[in-house]
Amino acid sequence: MILLLSFDVRRKGGIERLTLQVQQSLEATGHTVQLLTPQRVGPGALGRQLGRLWFLLQLLPALWRSKQVLSMHVLMLKPLHWLKWCRRQDQDLLCWVHGIEVWGRNRTTQSQALSRCRKLLASSRFTRNQLACIPCPISVVHPMADLIDPATPPAPLPGTLTLLTVARMSRAESYKGHGLIVEALDALNRRGELQNGLLWEVVGEGDERPELMQRVADLGLEPWVQFHGSLSDKALKAAFARSSIFLMPSFFSINERGEASGEGFGIVYLEAALAGRASIACEVGGQSDLIRHGETGWLIPPESSALVQVLRELIHTPSHAKQRGLQARAHALENFSAQRFNCQLQDALRI
Repeated sequence: MILLLSFDVRRKGGIERLTLQVQQSLEATGHTVQLLTPQRVGPGALGRQLGRLWFLLQLLPALWRSKQVLSMHVLMLKPLHWLKWCRRQDQDLLCWVHGIEVWGRNRTTQSQALSRCRKLLASSRFTRNQLACIPCPISVVHPMADLIDPATPPAPLPGTLTLLTVARMSRAESYKGHGLIVEALDALNRRGELQNGLLWEVVGEGDERPELMQRVADLGLEPWVQFHGSLSDKALKAAFARSSIFLMPSFFSINERGEASGEGFGIVYLEAALAGRASIACEVGGQSDLIRHGETGWLIPPESSALVQVLRELIHTPSHAKQRGLQARAHALENFSAQRFNCQLQDALRI
C-alpha cells in the first residue's frame, strides 16, 4: 500500500489538486492508496488542534500497513519524524518538492528532513538543480493540468491583442510581476502605442489588488485593463479562450534574508499552452521547463523594458501570438500530458 500525505484536499490550492491527480494516477495503475490529510474538526484553534490529533491517530496504523509513503510537501515529513519509532524498517519514504518551500534558506532548514528520504520528486528541473546538495536521488515529475480538455480544439484568437494574467495579487507574492506589467503598459501608453489596440485581463484576488487598481487608474490605463477577481473553472476556461497571450512575468530571486521567490513550475502556463496560448514569462524559474523562448513563448529578464519590446512585437506582428500558441499546445500535448505524468510518476516510485 502507498500512503499519501498532503494538506486538506478540500481546499483548491495547487498542491491539493496535484495530490488528487497523484492518487487517481496511482489507483488507475493498480496501486492501493490511502490518502491522509489533517482537517479541522471544529471552529477556531481548538478545532485545528483536534484535527491534527485525529490525523496523528490515523497515521499510526497507516504507517504499519504502508510499504511506501509519499509526502506531497516537505512540512508533512515532520509528523513522520515524530512517529519514526512506529514505522516499518522496510518502508520507502519519498517527498515531493515544489519550489520556494525548499529554495534559499528553506533548503538549509529542511535539508535534514529531506535527507531522510530515499528519493525526492521535483516538479521541475529548476527545483532539482536547487537541491543538488541533498544526498539522495531526485526525479523530475512535471505536474499535469486538468482544467483544459486536450481533446478540445483551441478557440480562435480575438481581434484585439488580449493579455491574460492569472495570479494572486499579494504582497507575499509580488514576484508574480503585476507591477512590471503596469510599468510596461505605462511606457507603451506614453508612446501612444496602446491606441493600436490592447487589453489586459487580470484574474485573481489578494491584498495588493486595491493598490494595483489605484495605480492603473492614476496612470490612466483603465481603458486597457479589466480586473475580474477570482473565477470558477468554467469562467477561467472562457478567459483563456478569449485571450491572445498568457502573461505572468514571475521572477526568481533570493533576498538578503535568504528568502526565495519564484515559480516551482507554474501550472497556469501549462493550462495556457493546452488552450493554445503562448506565454510571456521570466527566464529563470521552473517555467523554463515548459516554455521555449522563441518557439512556445517568450522568456525575458524581469525588466519592464524587455516586456515592452515583446508587447511591441505582438502589437505590430499579431501573427506571432497564433504561431507560438499552436507550438505551445503541440509541445504541451507531447511532453506534459496525463500519460507522460503517469509514466514519470511510476518511474519515480519504482524501488
